[in-house]
Amino acid sequence: MADEEDETGGRRARGAAIADAAQDAVNVFSMMEDINDKLKILHYETKFCKGREFKPLSRSFFAIPNKPSDQFPYFSALAAWLLSVIDSDFIEWNQFDDPNAISNTVMQELRKMGFVADFPVSKLRHGSGDACCLALNYLLDSALKKQGFAVQPPIYTNQEVAEEAAVDEDADMEEDMEEDVDEEDDDGLFTAEEYFAGPKNEDLSPEDLEMQQVLESKVDPKEWLLELERVGPRLKYRPNDTNGKEWRTHIEQSGKHEEHISKIFPETKGTLSKIGKELRAAVDRISAKERHINKEFDHLGGEFRDKQKHLDEIQERYNELSQSVSELTASLAEKTEQVEMIKNQMSERNNSMTDNSPLRRIGDALTELKKEVAAMDLRIGVVGQTLMQSKLKMATSQNNARRPLEEASF
Repeated sequence: MADEEDETGGRRARGAAIADAAQDAVNVFSMMEDINDKLKILHYETKFCKGREFKPLSRSFFAIPNKPSDQFPYFSALAAWLLSVIDSDFIEWNQFDDPNAISNTVMQELRKMGFVADFPVSKLRHGSGDACCLALNYLLDSALKKQGFAVQPPIYTNQEVAEEAAVDEDADMEEDMEEDVDEEDDDGLFTAEEYFAGPKNEDLSPEDLEMQQVLESKVDPKEWLLELERVGPRLKYRPNDTNGKEWRTHIEQSGKHEEHISKIFPETKGTLSKIGKELRAAVDRISAKERHINKEFDHLGGEFRDKQKHLDEIQERYNELSQSVSELTASLAEKTEQVEMIKNQMSERNNSMTDNSPLRRIGDALTELKKEVAAMDLRIGVVGQTLMQSKLKMATSQNNARRPLEEASF
């Protein structure tokens, strides 16, 4: 029963998804018709298409994905024209810009105007689909609002409605229909023969008579065949099977998968049940073995815990001793450095006390002084001798000058 309910629920979910997809497609086509009507209100045939290489839109141009190379340029140009109609301040683009940049710019302008998008920006670059239709519809509404266009609500007149007569189930339907036709004839309406017969030839103008005549072709059949051979291949419609039949393909694949699963499920279910039982038995055996091991080796576990506790205490003592050893090692290094400094000072002092070089330098200095004193004594002797000789010469000269005077006085 549970499997049947799951299967029924899955089919209902798939049916709901298909219905939603069909409803979305219908909404896109109806939205495209609204876009066409709003564009005609804005006179886009003369204001947009004229002067550009664009033709008027069909009823399903943006609703069906066909050629992005044709649809996206049309979408971007139409969006730019609508933004200019709204007087939006935006950076205009051209046909050579990146489609991603154009899509981002369009989405930014839409968000500035209050558009709330529930689709990614990348959908706009395809140039078709619900995203493009939603964007164009919002731009058209804004453009119509900018120009002051508003759709007035319908006005209903208060006409008295005739009360319906009681229905006689036993009455003949043909008599009722004949009575209705007679009443319509009495009201002055057309009968069926008059309606399908059309107006009389006497009441028609020559142009209308010409239009009602049988058309006769004046084209040569050979030329017509040549033209048909030339343009025939281009007129063939090549539908995109992936877009139109994608959901059908999914349904067919889902049905095949469901049939395949239904075939292999009973055998697989038995195998899985057997594997599940074996796994449960293995887990039970492992649990029982684990309980047995815990019971048998409980005393060893207690000893292990005691040893572990003792090991932790020893490890703590080891850490404390290691810390003290490191502190003592640092102190030893400091003391060793001080001892080395003292040794250097003592060696310097010993060297200074046992060094005879100052005495040798003093002796050498005394020797040099003695030499200089002897040289000075020699120079003094020489100078004294020179002075003595000069004095003797002066005394002799004075004596020689004094004798003539003495002789003259005598």
